Amino acid sequence: MHPSKEVIIVGGGISGLGMAIQLKRLLGHDNFTIYEKSDNIGGTWWHNQYPGCACDIPSHFYSYSFALKHDWTTMFPGRDELHEYFFSVAQKFDILPHCRFNAMCSSLVWDSTRSIWICTFQDTVSGETFQREAPVVVSAIGTLDRPYIPTIDGSETFQGRVFHSARWDNAFNPKGKKIAVLGNGASATQFVPELVREVGSSGQVTQFVRSAHWWTKRGNPQYSERFKWTLKYVPLAARIYRIILAWQLESVFGSFYMNARGARMRQKIRDATYSYINNDAPTQYRDILKPKYEPGCKRRVNTASYLACLHSPQMLLTNDAVVKIGPDWVETQQGACHTVDAIVYATGFEIQKWLFPMKITGVNGKDLHQVWDAAGGAEAYKGTVVHAFPNLFILYGPNAGTGQHSVIFHSECQINYSCRLLRPVLRGGADSIMVTRDAQRRDLAWVHDKLQHLVFNSGCQSWWMDPATGKNTFIYPDPMYKYWLRTIFPRWSDFVLRRDNQGASSSSSSSLLGRLLAVGALSVGLAAIMVPVSSDAQRWLSQMMHWCMVILKRQ
Repeated sequence: MHPSKEVIIVGGGISGLGMAIQLKRLLGHDNFTIYEKSDNIGGTWWHNQYPGCACDIPSHFYSYSFALKHDWTTMFPGRDELHEYFFSVAQKFDILPHCRFNAMCSSLVWDSTRSIWICTFQDTVSGETFQREAPVVVSAIGTLDRPYIPTIDGSETFQGRVFHSARWDNAFNPKGKKIAVLGNGASATQFVPELVREVGSSGQVTQFVRSAHWWTKRGNPQYSERFKWTLKYVPLAARIYRIILAWQLESVFGSFYMNARGARMRQKIRDATYSYINNDAPTQYRDILKPKYEPGCKRRVNTASYLACLHSPQMLLTNDAVVKIGPDWVETQQGACHTVDAIVYATGFEIQKWLFPMKITGVNGKDLHQVWDAAGGAEAYKGTVVHAFPNLFILYGPNAGTGQHSVIFHSECQINYSCRLLRPVLRGGADSIMVTRDAQRRDLAWVHDKLQHLVFNSGCQSWWMDPATGKNTFIYPDPMYKYWLRTIFPRWSDFVLRRDNQGASSSSSSSLLGRLLAVGALSVGLAAIMVPVSSDAQRWLSQMMHWCMVILKRQ
């Protein structure tokens, strides 16, 4: 690798950390810097500190494949254990010295004459701005880092405590307080039972909800010491367990198809959710809690304690929307007035403000946000790269999301794919790489055609959709294992590699050679495994596979 070519990674969350590690592991490239706007790594699991904050994906699959943790305490661990894991991984791979904290990226400008990104940052403590230059930029800011707070008449007059659940006020003591909670998504489902318990007999929690969810009753089993020992010491046990968890998550995707099989699967989900509500929720709240849209159109919400907490005399649930706020009260659409000491917004994130607040200028002065506005919403080839913006990689970008799977698995697929695309740039064989316009159009046409036949586009109000155009900019329209397969080997003919002194060149021949070598390596490997041959033949097959992989790695 070319040691002088720096990679700038914007964001020190799960994806940014994973990208930094894989630059080291896969490419042997150590010249990179993570610019993180907060004062710690971890992203979501650093910012979110509300009571009851936890993961809703099994821990042994919500972790890096290259940094397995055998001693998770529970299947769905809490925020503290998750952040401790990511911090320990950063320490293990010596990533922290590469981090600059309290640095928010405000703009990226591509200099075509030098094949360099000019990056402007602002110190979030001092307010000072500074610039850095690098040939490669990786955006890893994610989508759950910009809390959304609705505009409500009179909100500026409120004199009590006000905060968003993603920026929890740890100094706030809920005991004896009257608290208004606006929203009922996954976060509220976790912290509302904790608030109900903490307010005590003299307090009150009033939750104002806009829509219902497909609730799944789910416990949180603890892992035994014997199980932890097995995963740690029995060969392949941890890997096999991960595969089982992955397959369980993948099996849900069948319910997303708008066909007869999908309808049958969704009916089972509908029956299970309605049964859960009828058995566990108070009678007066059941109609509010039952969703009317198709299961899967929004991400399902898992809980073991939320419906039970609705029985508390300290809890009030209503779908009467808050339309006005005063110094110590909130008023609803139907004219009800509630006295409150604090307001907690559980109103989600500004998902559709992709890459905000960065202003990104590419080839010939193209503004990325203007390009996306003209297209009716954000879009990218394989959710990762955009035509006219060379050497820019977007992790967890447009249509790279999942409605049921581990974000980390998908992020690793993108990270490894980005590293493969970056190899010719970082080793000096090219100055820039850019997806072609036609390749991007083909990929996006396939994505949005597939989405038309899935439940995600069935008409519910979801943060997966651009609110102005109704375009689904978030979901990848296939099971995650298919995305993994599609990103193992880049289709080099979809890209233009450019050297500043030689102009552009296509890589179709390199692509063909790479695919032939990949098929050769796979065929030889299968032969060595499946065909009973002599030890001499086995050694020959092993050597052939080794040389195929060596040559393939050099492509």
